[in-house]
Amino acid sequence: MSDIISSKNLVEVIQMNKNIKDDVLRLVNDTKVRFNTSIVTSTDKFAFKILKENNLIQIPIKDKYFGGAIIVKDKLRIPVINTAQPRVYQYFVAWHEIYHLLYDNTIKDKTHEIKIDMEMNERIADYFAANMILGNVYDYYYSLVDDNFMDRIIKCMDIYKAPYKAILIQLYEDSYWKYDDRKLMKSILDNFDNQPNNLISKFEELGLDSELVRPSNIFDIIDLEKEIIKSINNNPDVTYHEENYKHLLNIKKTVKKIMEDLSDDSN
Repeated sequence: MSDIISSKNLVEVIQMNKNIKDDVLRLVNDTKVRFNTSIVTSTDKFAFKILKENNLIQIPIKDKYFGGAIIVKDKLRIPVINTAQPRVYQYFVAWHEIYHLLYDNTIKDKTHEIKIDMEMNERIADYFAANMILGNVYDYYYSLVDDNFMDRIIKCMDIYKAPYKAILIQLYEDSYWKYDDRKLMKSILDNFDNQPNNLISKFEELGLDSELVRPSNIFDIIDLEKEIIKSINNNPDVTYHEENYKHLLNIKKTVKKIMEDLSDDSN
């Protein structure tokens, strides 16, 4: 089985989704009931609310294959989001990380790292993320008047703030299991491996806000910094909290220098 989802293994992916669907939907409902007590309606804001409450690190890393990680340190699970990725990927990765943060009991003493092209053994986390983000994509797709398949998909990405492949997987799943929509299935297979090279241009061409497909490049360790300072104050005799804080300050200094250099290069 390939580690990267492509048109060649798409049927296998939706078959796996069918097998895990009931369990994943139970977790989705559990997340909404337990953690959305303030009724946040935006799925991306809801995701980052959960992550920030768990010492989120947002950091730009110039690696197009790295989406995020959960760093396990001193019994803490620290989620990391790569903000050099387009925002649309950050939102999906955020929910993927939340699955591991809240429900994955296998992550106990080692760092968990994920890639943008989601590995097949991460299907549960991917499917959880998709179900937190997506609504009735099939009906929305057919509500659009565009004749062009790709333009419709771009508009689905915009409305659901979801990555290209996540939209296509959901559409293919509905077409395959619910509607036997052979025409749409063929269009999906023909285009699955051919995401537009310049999504920014495609969004602007359709009059859509291209910020969704641009990186945010946010650097934010405020919540983790507060947690470490709190640990120092509560346990002044424990030396490793001080060491963690010094290490964090060094990371902060290094990343700020990198961001200043990137800013200078762009001017």
